[in-house]
Amino acid sequence: MTTADEKTGGAFGEGPDDGPDLSPREVQDTGPDTHTVPQARRKLTGAELEARFDSWRARRDERAPEDGARTLRRGLGAVMGAGIVALVVVSALTGNSFGTDRAGNDARITALEKEVSQAQAVSEETDMSGRMTALTHAAAADAGQVAAAQQVYAQLHHDATTQPDTGNGAPNKAMLATAEHRRDLAPHFSERSYLADDDTAYVWQNVNPFGPDRIDPRFPWYVRYDGDKASTPDAYTWKTETVMPDLDFRDVPDRTDRARVVWLCRDTETGDALAWASAVYAYDGTKGVFDDLALVVTAAGAAHQHPSKRAQGAPEVPEISGLGTGGQDEGEGGDR
Repeated sequence: MTTADEKTGGAFGEGPDDGPDLSPREVQDTGPDTHTVPQARRKLTGAELEARFDSWRARRDERAPEDGARTLRRGLGAVMGAGIVALVVVSALTGNSFGTDRAGNDARITALEKEVSQAQAVSEETDMSGRMTALTHAAAADAGQVAAAQQVYAQLHHDATTQPDTGNGAPNKAMLATAEHRRDLAPHFSERSYLADDDTAYVWQNVNPFGPDRIDPRFPWYVRYDGDKASTPDAYTWKTETVMPDLDFRDVPDRTDRARVVWLCRDTETGDALAWASAVYAYDGTKGVFDDLALVVTAAGAAHQHPSKRAQGAPEVPEISGLGTGGQDEGEGGDR
């Protein structure tokens, strides 16, 4: 049990050893048969009081350093013990909470990364799908307009060869309309694909302005003839055969998507392929133009060309693999 000195550091005047016994009781022994009766305190002299005080102070001085250190150690031990217990509890709670939070955060981060990855993949896939769809629709629409414009030439050339001669060597109305119709084809093709300049492109003439075996996309690609006269417009027809996005251009920096388009000219009665043409369609998301036109005339088609063209010799039927190579271009040049 902790003494008063241990609690107070030996303050004078407290506890059983608080100070010298300055007034001890005197006890009288009256024998075994008598009760012990406390006697009145005896008065001490000044010298006795001083001696007792000095004795108490000596005992306190001897005991104070040891008891003080022990008291301090006990106090510190209690405080440190409580602190350690609290630290263990806090550490355990903090450690568990940190581990739980970290595990939860890691799982959440992983889930978010997966969601972002999936979103990016879907976004890229959706973007690519949307781009290819838009490209295909635009290319098909423009290709259809080009095919329709080429089909108009069938009517114009038929009219040009069946209308009466002016008698003075001047072109008839159908001939002039044929030359003017080239302007309708011009917006669909890049200017770098033009072979004739504007001074000759939109003027009727009997001479091919760009030479044999070449074709300006604004001019008629193929005109079917029955003898010296152009066939009726319903004898053959131009149609868009295929529109194929070119994935090699899907990652180009200018974001211009490309597709290859093939047109086919068929004899409406026999179904024979008379000619086909191919070109690359470049689309920027808003508008597109054709370029790199290549034209091939089959043996069946060559048999129905203008007599001046047939005299050059009809080519054999080319393989499909030669489509779009540009190595067998046949310029119509039959504006007669």
